[in-house]
Amino acid sequence: MHNNYKEIDLSAWTQVGEGGNGTTYTSEKEPGIILKVSHLEDGTLEAVSKEFYTSQAVYELGIPTPKVFEMVRVGDEYGIKSELIGKKQSVGRFCGAHPDQIAHIATRMAELGKQIHRTNVPENEYIPSMKTLMLAALADTKMLSGKKLKEVTAFVEGLEDAPTLLHGDFSLGNLIFEIQDLPGAEDGKPYWIDMGRATYGIPMFDLGHLYLFCNIFSKKDRVQQIAHMTEKQMVDFWDAFALAYNGSEGLDAFTAECKRFAALDVVLLGHIQTLNWHERLFLGLLAKALFKVEE
Repeated sequence: MHNNYKEIDLSAWTQVGEGGNGTTYTSEKEPGIILKVSHLEDGTLEAVSKEFYTSQAVYELGIPTPKVFEMVRVGDEYGIKSELIGKKQSVGRFCGAHPDQIAHIATRMAELGKQIHRTNVPENEYIPSMKTLMLAALADTKMLSGKKLKEVTAFVEGLEDAPTLLHGDFSLGNLIFEIQDLPGAEDGKPYWIDMGRATYGIPMFDLGHLYLFCNIFSKKDRVQQIAHMTEKQMVDFWDAFALAYNGSEGLDAFTAECKRFAALDVVLLGHIQTLNWHERLFLGLLAKALFKVEE
């Protein structure tokens, strides 16, 4: 992987946002550009390089996502300059403010998700196999053991390693709509953001992640704050999304399969994220509950 970057300072940049993944800045000297400086735990050169080149590869596949321009170093941290989308709203923020539009926006996200899931990934060093990542997570996990771990590992080994593009963090905050002179996001141009975790595999991995977010993590106050939605609104969103993505026929079976992949996603999150002991305990208990492991 290439690690070309430019060293800059922030004297000409103004902070415009901060989130779990980093801090964002704009500069009058570079109109149309947004700079995201990644936090130290996620901001190693290797991690930022992976995000940059993966995002670039996804953009070249024709997925509507902001174009990335260059990597930078700011002191001991690294960041990425990318295309600045003007006035915008995330799916979560818009639905929280306009709950009467939840079904409409969920349908749009289902349609746009299918666009991703119809995109085949040619051989590419920056977009890895989700099946391979999942098997690595299972080999590393402390959340499952014994017979249950063997059963789950065998299940994943039997999955097709499909060449289908996956977002990798398919959630309410990672689809935004550009707003120009429109009253809201429902008709704005869509963009997928935070594509640095993109992989390839069967779409159920993405769908399980969204199920987990909307139906299980939605009970947590912190997630409601991040999503700008209540628990009920996120559950309503999922119900409308699932109907739009799958159709009414076989909906119960579709939902049950999404729940199974939500359980896999819990194990994957414990593998790819830096967690404190409390978060690891929560995810471990959740994994056991979802997999129905008998104590």
